[in-house]
Amino acid sequence: MGVVIARCPRAFAGHHCSLMNWALGFRELGWDVWIVEHVDPHELEPPEAPGRLSPQEEFWKKSVAEFAFENRECLIVNGHSPELDAFRDFAAEADLFLNYSGQFKRLDLLGPRTCKAYLDVDPGFTQLWVEVCGSDMNFEGHDVFLTVGTTMNGPATLVPKVGRDWIPVRLPVVADYWRQRLGPAADISADAPWTTIAHWYGYPEMQWQGRRYAGKRESLVEMKDLPGLVKQTCTIATDMTPDWDDYAVFSKAGWKFCSSAAVSDDVPSYLRFIAGSRGEIGIAKEGYVVSRAGWMSDRSVVYLALGKPVLLHDTGWPQDITPAPGLLAFTGPQDCAAAIAQVEADYETHSAGARHLAETLHSPGAVIVPLLEKIL
Repeated sequence: MGVVIARCPRAFAGHHCSLMNWALGFRELGWDVWIVEHVDPHELEPPEAPGRLSPQEEFWKKSVAEFAFENRECLIVNGHSPELDAFRDFAAEADLFLNYSGQFKRLDLLGPRTCKAYLDVDPGFTQLWVEVCGSDMNFEGHDVFLTVGTTMNGPATLVPKVGRDWIPVRLPVVADYWRQRLGPAADISADAPWTTIAHWYGYPEMQWQGRRYAGKRESLVEMKDLPGLVKQTCTIATDMTPDWDDYAVFSKAGWKFCSSAAVSDDVPSYLRFIAGSRGEIGIAKEGYVVSRAGWMSDRSVVYLALGKPVLLHDTGWPQDITPAPGLLAFTGPQDCAAAIAQVEADYETHSAGARHLAETLHSPGAVIVPLLEKIL
């Protein structure tokens, strides 16, 4: 599996959990899984002391051990790696290569019989970057194209297909693994906050066929008044700091803030933050909402796995999925407030429902097995 770990060594625990839900999911199903990444020399910071590896290489080694991928990993730096020959031997006979966001560009290292699958985790944006910006998203060389846009092929979806046949797939989550990593969880307090995790600005705005596809701030602005509509605390873990204009505006509206860098510093911190939440206010980038491609956050499935109800910004998610105990959709602050009230009126049912969805709808068996039947 092509991953991005070494290039994101700081405050990217949520991203790493997303990658590992796929890698660990395949491993749970009995697959022999390798993870591989390539890094160019200019992407490496100087070692912190003589005789040390770069911070990126040290973080890779730490992550490999953390997720028990020793002897099943290859970090290629400037075309070289001590594990490169072993990876070549494995890849020559591999059945599948899953390329997360197309980030791994050395497809020449793979065998001719290997099915090379591109995994799009930014449905709408990925296609618009090609269509509008002319970006090279590394599509070439792949055999199949997967997307977490679960309604990508639906009649209401407003996304250019850019000449590819996109296969929708739900996000998997290895629920037991994250629960074990968290350890025994304390009973959640009734006054625990409803939370969301967000880069304040995210992706630049794009225009396509007269529609605006913007980032996270635009959606957050629409949800600004939510705290005044509920009794519960609403907290955003974000990169915004108190000197930004938006900070004062949102604080006055009742939002509480904490540092996303601290929350996402490492996997234990990330899991503790989610475990200490009453549930997730899953606010999506405006582009995901406009595209109607059925995007869902990789954070949301971790919330579900830890028994945290998820309020899902309506991105066109299949109507046979929501509403369900533990997973409710909203379009704006008024119905988000109503969803919070609905969950709080029977929290235990929705908490159990969240765990049930993680263990059924989003389990590796429910996601990966039918996918393999389609592409192999």
